Amino acid sequence: MPPKVQDTRPNAEEIEAIESETAGNARQIVSTYAEDFFDGVTLMCMLGIEPEGLVHRKVAEELGIDQEEVEPKKTTKKTTKKTSKKSSKKASKKSSKKASKKS
Repeated sequence: MPPKVQDTRPNAEEIEAIESETAGNARQIVSTYAEDFFDGVTLMCMLGIEPEGLVHRKVAEELGIDQEEVEPKKTTKKTTKKTSKKSSKKASKKSSKKASKKS
């Protein structure tokens, strides 16, 4: 009979401790590279490591930063359909093959 394998997976409390430690370390790195407070808040919210209660929208309102200035408007790009040269070459090859077969 083979030996029993022990469960080596960490329990939920250990996982939660590791996640909070990792998030704290990531916050320190973000605060090091952020140019100002708002930039740091933006990066933390984008990465999903913001502390509890920190909301990007509320911070922007408190600092008086307009969201439209921060988030550029999406412009729609009109696409035009281009004729492909490959399809015209294929059509000409097919017609030349048919003509040569008939001769």
